[in-house]
Amino acid sequence: MIFLFVVIIAIWMYAWDYKIPALMIFFFFITSGFNMFPEEMMANAFFSKGMDYAILIITGMVIIDSFCIKNYWKPDKFLWLILIFYAFLTLCVIYNKFGIGIGWKEIIRTARYNVLWLTAYLVFRNLSRERLIYLMKCLFWVTVVCAILYLLQIILNIHILNESVKSSADLFGMKLPRFYNQPDMLPIFTFMAIYFNPHKGPIKVLTTTILVAALLGAFHRSLVGAFFVAIALGYVIQLPRLQKIKVLTVTSVFLVFLIVFAGYKFVHSRTYVDIQRVVSGNVVDMDIDIEDLQASTFTFRIMHLLERNQYLLDNPVAMFTGAGLMTEDSKLTGSIFDFDIGLIDKLSEETVQLDTGDISYSILFMRYGYLGTLLVLSLYIFLMVYFYKNHKDPVGLFSFMYFIVVIIISFFSHILILPISFLMPLITYNIVRKNKLEYE
Repeated sequence: MIFLFVVIIAIWMYAWDYKIPALMIFFFFITSGFNMFPEEMMANAFFSKGMDYAILIITGMVIIDSFCIKNYWKPDKFLWLILIFYAFLTLCVIYNKFGIGIGWKEIIRTARYNVLWLTAYLVFRNLSRERLIYLMKCLFWVTVVCAILYLLQIILNIHILNESVKSSADLFGMKLPRFYNQPDMLPIFTFMAIYFNPHKGPIKVLTTTILVAALLGAFHRSLVGAFFVAIALGYVIQLPRLQKIKVLTVTSVFLVFLIVFAGYKFVHSRTYVDIQRVVSGNVVDMDIDIEDLQASTFTFRIMHLLERNQYLLDNPVAMFTGAGLMTEDSKLTGSIFDFDIGLIDKLSEETVQLDTGDISYSILFMRYGYLGTLLVLSLYIFLMVYFYKNHKDPVGLFSFMYFIVVIIISFFSHILILPISFLMPLITYNIVRKNKLEYE
């Protein structure tokens, strides 16, 4: 009940024009108490996650604004994209309910986070640029504090933030604890610290060092690689046109040789043979050791995606509407799907069929099919292209670099379906947009 009371307070604060404190409460719930309150603490008979409370808050904000702001629902280019996606989602929900027979409760559980695309965009669109920047500064400092706590975990070798998987990593002959519970907003604020830090001098250096150290401190090879690729591309796009052409030409030649060499090795590897078998649908005949396959993480992810893609190819309706919005623990899931590749559930000792934290596209394909996946990606691509076109604005620059990381990491995690992945860019999109309108 205490969290419902906090929701009421947040909506009341927003109504009385204390908008930033109200939005801080919204982000508190979205990030599981800024990564410090386990979801179990927030669960009750009606809500299972902090996101449920956040949806209540942002919906209340939209209702209040609808009565107070003229032309509140007037569509713009990005809002039209969201509405097109929602039109698809409506048809998808109707088919899932009446075509497949999935219950409303399951549909809501699996698709409810999509509500945030519209509600959050409307709220951020109608805030002033100054308030949006102030919100980013507040969240920046929250993330710095969380990053310090994350780094303390490595030093003390104990969980401080919400508990998650823990392993170890070798660094220069030293065995260091490896924690996977990085702060949710860490990636975007690391780039903000580098390119649009709210402070100057020693505080800028200190906050940037803390955030970069926390980002690299999980020793995720894909995340580390994506970070340095983004930094390199960020450097290149700021070069004068002639220098940019020279650098891109040299890089392209190098990449051609690298792709040819890597491609030759790949087509002569067992991985290539295994993937061909997955594509042909002969998974059952394969001699697969899931534990060995998971050790080769990228191979596991590709085969996970291809096996689910094969299901779509074998079921034409699913290609357009998705395989279903049922939950992992649904009886329908066990009766419809029989995938061999996936993590093994510790309790049931069976392969997890739908949920995965290893690759975004398996989830998108199964939930929304090709069409829905394309519509979701169009929202991300629209924002990414917009930020690239406005990279001379420091907010546009660090937002574009953040998206480079998101796109790369989407092949190694479920980042594309995490609300925080699109909520932060919705703020920076409106900051850049309002800055442009101010000078037009």
